[in-house]
Amino acid sequence: MSKINFFALGGLDENGKNSYILEIDQKIFILNFGTKVPINSHNGIDTLICNFDYLEKRQKDIVGLFLSDVHNESFSGIPWLLMKLKNLKVYTSAFNKIVLIDRISKYDIPNNNYEVKVINKETDFGNVKITPIEVAGSLPGQIAFNFFTNDGNILFLTNFVDGDLGPYGKTNIEKIKSAFKNKELKILIMDSGRSNYPGKSIDKLWITKKIEYKFKETPQDKRIIVGLYDEDMITSHEVLFLAKKYNRPVITYGRNYSQLINLVSKINVSLNWPQFIDYRNANEAKNAVVLVTGAIERLYLRFLRIASNNDLYLKFRNDDAVIFIAPPVNGLEVNYALTLDEIARHTSNLIELNSDQYYSCNPAKDDIKHFIKELKPKYFIPVQGLYRYMVVATQDARDLGMNLNNCLVLQNGKIAEFENYELKSQKHTMKNIGHLIIDGFGIGDISSEVIKERENLGRDGVIALSVLIDYKKKMPIGELQINSYGSITKDNKEIIYNIINTLFDKEFKGKQTREINLKNIQEQLRKSIKRKIYKAIDKEPLVVVTLYEI
Repeated sequence: MSKINFFALGGLDENGKNSYILEIDQKIFILNFGTKVPINSHNGIDTLICNFDYLEKRQKDIVGLFLSDVHNESFSGIPWLLMKLKNLKVYTSAFNKIVLIDRISKYDIPNNNYEVKVINKETDFGNVKITPIEVAGSLPGQIAFNFFTNDGNILFLTNFVDGDLGPYGKTNIEKIKSAFKNKELKILIMDSGRSNYPGKSIDKLWITKKIEYKFKETPQDKRIIVGLYDEDMITSHEVLFLAKKYNRPVITYGRNYSQLINLVSKINVSLNWPQFIDYRNANEAKNAVVLVTGAIERLYLRFLRIASNNDLYLKFRNDDAVIFIAPPVNGLEVNYALTLDEIARHTSNLIELNSDQYYSCNPAKDDIKHFIKELKPKYFIPVQGLYRYMVVATQDARDLGMNLNNCLVLQNGKIAEFENYELKSQKHTMKNIGHLIIDGFGIGDISSEVIKERENLGRDGVIALSVLIDYKKKMPIGELQINSYGSITKDNKEIIYNIINTLFDKEFKGKQTREINLKNIQEQLRKSIKRKIYKAIDKEPLVVVTLYEI
């Protein structure tokens, strides 16, 4: 009798840091481990990943990590996982392996006992046989995983479209069924974050007919700037073919996409590419197609930087044609509108493909219905998206005749427990489910206190004080130097200077050398100056005190 648990470390009721745990008879199968970029973060936080305390405690039970694709939301957290979990094995496609190893090489991972292995056929893992299944998506090498046990099948299926995308894969529902070996699909775990999008994704995926007129009407001595997410390679592929057709060179302006396109060109040398020129020539090029790419919010920030003339290599011209193909995810609608407004200040020749005109490579409503109808799962677990869209997906499943009690809408950490493929409980919740903050390349090396300090810095500025101190007498030499960024104005300068000088003099006045502790003085000045300034001008700047002993 199989005992199965399924829960998410991340990816439910959020966009990003997708990671799911499938336990079969106490053995742990990790399904993806991605990152999330904080929306509207101004605190210097680069990335969020899942809290994986549970995996650290259960290392001996982990069979491996099974990676379906190399979207940032699916795989970018793996280097940090490798830093903490010893001897972890990662199973994925050949393309994904190359991209993952390249990503891992950028990090200092103390133990090198991990393995990244290509899985391209049914593989036996004890009482579970796992079959990778090719699916079509925005990147090459995307796969689904079927977990076969003696009692039935569990299918994990995300970031795909139903159809044939050539070099970007093909989703064949009959091939998926063949992995079941004539046994029932017991549990379908499927990407449902686009369940509110009507129709089929593949019908709204193609962009050539929607944007080709811009290539026709734009003079040959004028640039065409295209903005899109760097992981939408199937979409950028169409842009590249249009550039080739209209004899325009291409500039790829985005490091991640540049690396991906270079890899694809090496794998499939038969593809007919346009001429590529160096991104540093973007301003000099008169007739190029400039492909500006980035991940989620970072794409918008890149365009805002260009629009504000703060980009070194690319500046807008008033005769540029701009095509924006990056509909916002939930929470970024304001950023999206602001970006388009700023672009429009530089050129009126701007078109956008919004979420009604263009779909990403995720299953839409009719795709979800089609797969449920054809695969006939006993249980359906929607994943990878906001809660309300998972609810919509379960309603669609009910419309197709599924028992609503067998459609499980979970939250991160909520455990669906099965015995012999019968649902026994949804009452239990994992502890310590949440996120870890990544600042640069380290895990958790930024605390809530640091975040608060950064918020104060952005809002109220910083005041830096420095003075020379006599090494023997422990007394100041010369005047106190006061520097400020974002705090001192013409109106409050006299007030702040009086506060600082009065408090500084008080710390040394009338004291003997043996009574002076410079470390204590630094801390006391930092606190007292901050407190007094707040009372005087209702600002709480960051105060830095440096005492140089000579």
